[in-house]
Amino acid sequence: MQFLPTTVVLLALAAGVASQCTGNDHPSCSSWKANGYCTNTAQSMDMRKKYCGVSCGYCNTDGSQTAAGGGSTLTDCVDANANCASWVASNNFCARTDYSNSMKLLYCCKTCRPVVFATTTTTTAAVTTESTTPTPAPPG
Repeated sequence: MQFLPTTVVLLALAAGVASQCTGNDHPSCSSWKANGYCTNTAQSMDMRKKYCGVSCGYCNTDGSQTAAGGGSTLTDCVDANANCASWVASNNFCARTDYSNSMKLLYCCKTCRPVVFATTTTTTAAVTTESTTPTPAPPG
C-alpha cells in the first residue's frame, strides 16, 4: 500500500535532510491516518512527522515535537476507543510487550500514555529503532 505519491518520496530523498515537524499536515492525512500511516514503520518517523505529524500526534501545530515524536511537550490526548479501561483490566493492555507503543497510544492514549512513557527508554546517540514485525490487533 502506497501512502505518498512517488514524486513526493523522490523529492524527499533528493533533499537528503532529516525531516522535522512542520506543524502543517498534508491535506490527505486524515485518510492516510485511517489507513494506518501513523503506525506504518515502512515510512520513517521523519516522513510521518513531516507529512502528518500533527494528525499522528508526533508534532504540535507550532512545529515543536510532542513527547510521542521525541520532544518534551505533551499535548492533551483522549482514548480513541471506549474499551481501553476494560482492556487494561482484563489483559493489562498498556503494559503488554506484544503491542507496539504506537498502537497503545493510537487506541488508548489517555489511559496508556503514563505507562508507555514510564517504561520507554532512550537509546544512545539518539538512535531509535522500530519493530517491523506486524503487531496483533487490539483486544476486543
